[in-house]
Amino acid sequence: MSSTISSTSAAAQAAHRHEMATTRLPLMALSFSYFAMVSSSLSMVGALPAIASGLGVSHADVARLIAVFFVVYAIAAPLIQIRLGHLSRRTLILGGLSLAALGAMLSALAPTYTMMLAARVLTALGAAAIGPVASAIGASMVAPERQGRALATVFLGMTVGSVISTPLASWVAAAVGWRGMFVSVGVVTMLAALAVAAQIRDRSAGQRLSPSALLGVLREPALASGIVVVLFVMAGLLSSYSLIVPVLHERFGLSQGTATLALATFGIAGLFGNALARWLADHWSADRSVIAALSVVIAVFVALFAAPRSIAFVFTLIVVWAVAFDVFMPAQQRRMVELAPNLRGLVLALNASALYMGMSLGSFVAGQLSTHVGLGALPVASIAFTVAGLVALLLSRRWHSGKSARLSIAQVAVCGA
Repeated sequence: MSSTISSTSAAAQAAHRHEMATTRLPLMALSFSYFAMVSSSLSMVGALPAIASGLGVSHADVARLIAVFFVVYAIAAPLIQIRLGHLSRRTLILGGLSLAALGAMLSALAPTYTMMLAARVLTALGAAAIGPVASAIGASMVAPERQGRALATVFLGMTVGSVISTPLASWVAAAVGWRGMFVSVGVVTMLAALAVAAQIRDRSAGQRLSPSALLGVLREPALASGIVVVLFVMAGLLSSYSLIVPVLHERFGLSQGTATLALATFGIAGLFGNALARWLADHWSADRSVIAALSVVIAVFVALFAAPRSIAFVFTLIVVWAVAFDVFMPAQQRRMVELAPNLRGLVLALNASALYMGMSLGSFVAGQLSTHVGLGALPVASIAFTVAGLVALLLSRRWHSGKSARLSIAQVAVCGA
């Protein structure tokens, strides 16, 4: 008996090692596509002053271009899954990368603000076909018990992109101009497309969805509340992070240079958070990871509001905050895939839409509170939003009814007339 168990275990370990060896490069190619997507969305933030000067518009006008990108992405992500979900996911992500690269190149050539707006809409449409599809492909490449690790690997591209895209775009715009910066983003996106073309072999057709599939997901309480989780959590993040530099100045007395170092620390700590997320994916359920991460984030916001004026303490908070947040994101994606495995593309697209809507909501709330109440109110808003996200998660867990819920969603997934 023991020899049989040992041989079975050895076979399972060998299969695991083979799966890791065969999926490593494809998962990294998908991660690269996430990096390209983030670069497409955040590059304008770093080059904002140069773009405003070059087009002869105000900083607020360029900020509106950034907001337009987020809104178009949020609307397009689920609609792409409905209209084009029947295409192979490989074709869909390559089309998205190509469209985003074209949008970046047209941004580099835009002679007017109106043309820039059109180019940014085009880029956002391409980006909306990248992130959700990359996650869906990554989740489908491995056994269910290893989907969490695969999603964390794919999401690493977003983590790295979030760390370096803005400062790198600022540096490139200063070195070669903002038009050269957009060319660089286009080249990176085309390289990501080449990596995906070389590494992703699956050409099987996706699932044709009808608008009733979208409505079915939104009517299913466990799924709808699960999607709302990321909206509230991102609103909580941006409520404080949008104006984190002024908060660090006023609340903790950090100088400009020290505040910049704090932001760099946040990004680097996020990389460690992603590594922790991959480890936790093998040991914890998605629910447990999300609950733990949100509990830690809430504690961080409480401390940000009530902590003593200490540089060492605030750096500790920033590290813990970044690690917890980067544990949350892949675990949230994994949880949504587990709730609706037959509709992973659609639920991941809705998750991405909620993410960007949450970013917009949090940024808006931060601006309003800072103007009318003061910076001290920002952590309070973050606490409220994140607690709301945790409540939504607990409701989603309560409403989840196992196979019956998945069956009811699957029944509306097939395209109708």
